[in-house]
Amino acid sequence: MKRFFGVLAMISVVALLLSVSACKKKDTVKVEGDYVFKIGYALNNLCHAPLYIAADKGYYKEEGLDWDIIQFSDGEVMNLLTSGSIDASSTLMIGLIQPLANGLPVQIPLAMHTGCIKVLVPPESLIKTAADLKGKTIGVASPSANPGLFTKRYLAGKGFKVEGENADIEFIYQSPAELPLLLERGLVDAIGLTDPAAQISQDTKGFRAIIDSGTDDDYKDEFCCVIPVRAATVKEHPEATAKFLRAVQKASMFIQQNPDEAAKILADAQRIAGDPVVNAKIFKTFNYRASVSQALPALERNARSMQEIGILNADVDVDKLVKDVYVVVPGVPDSLF
Repeated sequence: MKRFFGVLAMISVVALLLSVSACKKKDTVKVEGDYVFKIGYALNNLCHAPLYIAADKGYYKEEGLDWDIIQFSDGEVMNLLTSGSIDASSTLMIGLIQPLANGLPVQIPLAMHTGCIKVLVPPESLIKTAADLKGKTIGVASPSANPGLFTKRYLAGKGFKVEGENADIEFIYQSPAELPLLLERGLVDAIGLTDPAAQISQDTKGFRAIIDSGTDDDYKDEFCCVIPVRAATVKEHPEATAKFLRAVQKASMFIQQNPDEAAKILADAQRIAGDPVVNAKIFKTFNYRASVSQALPALERNARSMQEIGILNADVDVDKLVKDVYVVVPGVPDSLF
């Protein structure tokens, strides 16, 4: 009997050692095909359209990507990227600059499209050009909101003092949904919005765009929206990252070539609310020629502008920031165009 229990104990020890060995092997060997790439997007966001289209047209599946969708509310993308709750999303480059300088753990491997930010005034306003904004009030969502940051960057380029005491403009902060009402009531002189809210306000209220990043000579060729991917994901799962980026490039090309059909697909799938005719109209003002190389000048221009304005600290090494953040992922073409 003692011999029986001795053998049994030996078998148990061997089994335990094999179990520990198996666990160690599982922890140290990454199997690319087992990784589920987490894609974050917010509903009703036109800038996220390629992320939706890549799912609805089957481009993720076509690339062989194991993927999952994480929906979030506007303003949550930075926290989700930092925590690792998502691997990638889409957002405006200008709003990433300060978080990147503060250590946001992402890299930028792809620029998405141009356009999408406007500064609007009422139809009867005496403000005819950006120069007429001196001494005026502009309504934006928050100090860190992309329309406000872009407006500061734009006006600084026109010689305005946009930060600190005796600034040439004053910003009023209110929720995006309330901004058109503030403008109608004369509580502000202008408002900054992104599309589709900007285009809807133009169509329904007759507001005029005096600044439009999609048509202005200095900005119309600069890609405003980019794909941020967690740096850890780029390093540990390069093949999955490449599959994701190629799918997004395919979706971007589809939108560029088929804006009306893309808008209908998104409306039918309840990805984006509103009139698909209006959304298609907006798509036609963007340039959805997703590009790897265009992410580099967009990153550098925004970072240097933010530093010149004073939003980005003077001691930030922009060259190092750009070198650390811009990345070319193997297996991803520069562009499909």
